[in-house]
Amino acid sequence: MPGSQRRSLTSPSVLLAIVLLLTACNSSEDEGGTIGGGAIDSTSSTAAESVETTTTTALETTTTAAPTIEEEVLAAYLSYWQAVDVAFSPPQAQPDLPALRQYATGEVIDIVAAVQLALDEDYVYRIPDGGQYVHRAEVLSVDGDTATVRDCSIDDTIQEVASSGEVIDDAVSTRLHIAMLVLEDGQWKVSVLNQETTWEGVAGCAADS
Repeated sequence: MPGSQRRSLTSPSVLLAIVLLLTACNSSEDEGGTIGGGAIDSTSSTAAESVETTTTTALETTTTAAPTIEEEVLAAYLSYWQAVDVAFSPPQAQPDLPALRQYATGEVIDIVAAVQLALDEDYVYRIPDGGQYVHRAEVLSVDGDTATVRDCSIDDTIQEVASSGEVIDDAVSTRLHIAMLVLEDGQWKVSVLNQETTWEGVAGCAADS
């Protein structure tokens, strides 16, 4: 504050305060060496505790079994049909689709020419959303490098004009196929595909499923 006098550090009131403070400190030391008389218990101090945490991680080893020959045959057969579906699908047929030659051989390689015809004549096959299209296939036998598959399929694909979307044929049918696959260079391929029976609608082998 401007104009005030500074108090001397040697005034009686200051000396009295220092004496009282020293007395209080000595009294505290006599009561156990603690500030404010509170004892420090080293046995209960969390700072003195040693906490050992052991974490055990269980390493789970997942072993994936190699597919059986039957599973490989079935996967190749269904992959053939997936390739056919893609090759014939909108917006236009794809005869050069690599998967066709990957899963077809022998007389079945003619599927490439069939897709080429679809491209030339401007039609495609579309699988409808929420449709019934399915292949229910099973391996009947495997003998060395050849295998036989039975397939009951429901076909509700819609044949359309590729350029306009006009429907050509939307009939539903059920087909029973017997297919032969051969192992070529480590890859199972469909070599023979015989259509044994055809039913209109969902019928025949599909009705029994």
